[in-house]
Amino acid sequence: MMNKFFKTFMAAAGLSLVFALPAQSAVISWTTDVPAADTGVPSPTNAVGTVYENLTASVPNEYRSPWQGTALDGIGTYTSVQKDSYASYAFDMGYYAVDFMWGSVDGYNGLEFYYQGNWVDALHGDDAQLSSVSNGLGFIVASIMATGVFDEIRFTSDSNAFEYANLTVSAVPLPAALPLYGAGLAVLGFFGWRKRRKSAALTA
Repeated sequence: MMNKFFKTFMAAAGLSLVFALPAQSAVISWTTDVPAADTGVPSPTNAVGTVYENLTASVPNEYRSPWQGTALDGIGTYTSVQKDSYASYAFDMGYYAVDFMWGSVDGYNGLEFYYQGNWVDALHGDDAQLSSVSNGLGFIVASIMATGVFDEIRFTSDSNAFEYANLTVSAVPLPAALPLYGAGLAVLGFFGWRKRRKSAALTA
C-alpha cells in the first residue's frame, strides 16, 4: 500500500516538475515572400508604454514600415511598439503558434508567451535561429511555434521599435488541458506496463 502511494506521489511530483519548468526557446520558420494583402493587426488587449497602431508611413530612426519596398508601401498598416514598451494580446483559449510579418528584425525585438499569467516561452531578434536574417533591413514573414500552450503574447521592444503586420494565431487551437491530459495518460500507461511486466515475470 505504501509502495503504491509512493509511486503515485512520485508520478504527480514528476508531472508538476515537467509543467513548472519553462521552455527555453520557441521555434521559428520564415520566408521573405511578400504577403498578398494587408490583413491588419488586432488592437492589443493591453499596451504598456508607447504602442502605435494602424501606421502606414515610416519615421526615420523611430519606426519603419514592414511594407517598405513593396507594393503596399505607404498603404499597408502595421503596429509599432516603441522603446521600453510592449503590446499584449490575450486569448480565451490556448494556442501553440503565431504568424506575422516582422519588419526590420532587431535583437531588441522580443516575443514572450504566457499561459494563465505564467511565463511559457520567448524568442528575441538576436536568437541563433535568426542569424541569417539581415537585421534592421527588409522583413520576414514569421511562423513561431511555442514549446508550450499560451493564451497571451507580448511584443516587446528595448530600443527604437518592433514593427509588425498581419498578426494571426494558429487557426487550429489546442485545448489548454490537452498536454496535461496526455501526460497523465502516459504516466498511467507506464505504470500499467510495469505492473503487467512484473506479473509476467512472477508467473514465468
